[in-house]
Amino acid sequence: MNAVYAALNLIFIVLFAPLLDGIERKVKARLQSRQGPPLIQTWLDLLKLFRRPNVRPRESVRWLFEPAPAIALVSVLAASLFIPSLLPGSLDTWGDIIAFIYLSTLSAVAIALGAFSTGSPYAQIGSHREVSIIMAEEFSLAFIVAALAASSGGLSFSRLFPLQLKVSTITGALAFAVMAYVAGARIPFDVAEAEPEIVEGPLIEFSGKGLGMLKLSIYVKRLLLTTILLNFFLPQDGTVRVLVYVIGLVIISVVYASIEAHYGRFRTKDAARFLKRFAIVGILSWILGVVGW
Repeated sequence: MNAVYAALNLIFIVLFAPLLDGIERKVKARLQSRQGPPLIQTWLDLLKLFRRPNVRPRESVRWLFEPAPAIALVSVLAASLFIPSLLPGSLDTWGDIIAFIYLSTLSAVAIALGAFSTGSPYAQIGSHREVSIIMAEEFSLAFIVAALAASSGGLSFSRLFPLQLKVSTITGALAFAVMAYVAGARIPFDVAEAEPEIVEGPLIEFSGKGLGMLKLSIYVKRLLLTTILLNFFLPQDGTVRVLVYVIGLVIISVVYASIEAHYGRFRTKDAARFLKRFAIVGILSWILGVVGW
């Protein structure tokens, strides 16, 4: 039954992730006194991309460039199987927290490697920035996960959800909320793409279906991180979970979009410096978890 639930959750995630991005775009537009696109605009953009052919740059390394979008998308979709989302079921295995982190990181690495292979200076600058942010981000995330795992007594999502009310888990959950925002490549941390500066950086040389898969992988990753945050507090069973989960997704997306609408983009070194300093919160949470607080 868990496998069936995981498959249904996967379908929901693929369908709903672009809609959440549409909601965020609408909220940001309203806060900036604009009309904004319709809520389904992100889906319309993706469908348009999936109908167009891929164009490979002449200087690109084919065996790196062509599979990168598929690897990025498949990685986050595989990661989604470990997390209960709409329905309270997932592929429950020991160490699935570590598997999720590796798969979600693999998605970002695939995008960076695909961009490196193009030979485009804009893509390579964006990839360098992406790798810098990943390294700082994963350092902070490692301590946050360690803090939550120490409090729950294991490296499985089934033991982690819902959180036990402790000082370490509360600080860890708040820190994870910040990291979910950062890992979603939202302003001010979207230094890798930076549309006005390096024209979407790592994505600049991708087109058609490849670009569609890359964008969809970003939307899915955002939804998965928000789902983990909600699972910290939601009950794992009950019919009310479905309604509360969907409402929670929308509320958190609106909050994130509101924050994004009021900030300018960080410089790369400033974003990395913030994440390195923020790792102190994760370290403190881990220490509190180890001592049983």
